[in-house]
Amino acid sequence: MSNGTSNDIELLDKIKTLSENMGYADGEKTIFEIKSTDDPNIKQLILQSGRWDDDKPMFAFDTENIQKAYVFIPSENFAQLLNALRTSKEENFNLKLEKTIWRYVPVDFEDVWVVAMDQIKKTIQNHKGNKPVSINLDQLIADIKKEHPSLFVNLKDYYPLHLPHPSADES
Repeated sequence: MSNGTSNDIELLDKIKTLSENMGYADGEKTIFEIKSTDDPNIKQLILQSGRWDDDKPMFAFDTENIQKAYVFIPSENFAQLLNALRTSKEENFNLKLEKTIWRYVPVDFEDVWVVAMDQIKKTIQNHKGNKPVSINLDQLIADIKKEHPSLFVNLKDYYPLHLPHPSADES
């Protein structure tokens, strides 16, 4: 970032936005410049600001491709990030499943949950291919309701569709 071009300023803005989104103030970030060497397999890292031994994420930009900013993070932080994403994804899935089960009015929520989780495990075990497993939760619970109707309240038993018209009693 030695020449101070508008591309450099754009890149600094990208890095500033990235670091702010990660919760770091201006003076807390380490920035590296990635420079090419005569050997196409070797790049050089040049410290622009910050410290080499910083435990926080570090930002880098390639002088040949300044459209991209890169973030280097310690492997422990990366593992924590992946774990947090995995946990968040699992919680989101569980909330969607819970919402879907309640929409079908279960007699006992826990029983339906157990049956649904068994079906999901079977689907995952039987899955072949490289793509992630996709489960239509609405269809899953509808199928469980067909297979195990006693697990759900039948609203027709409580609210018959053909109620006598109030004027029919007047004659």
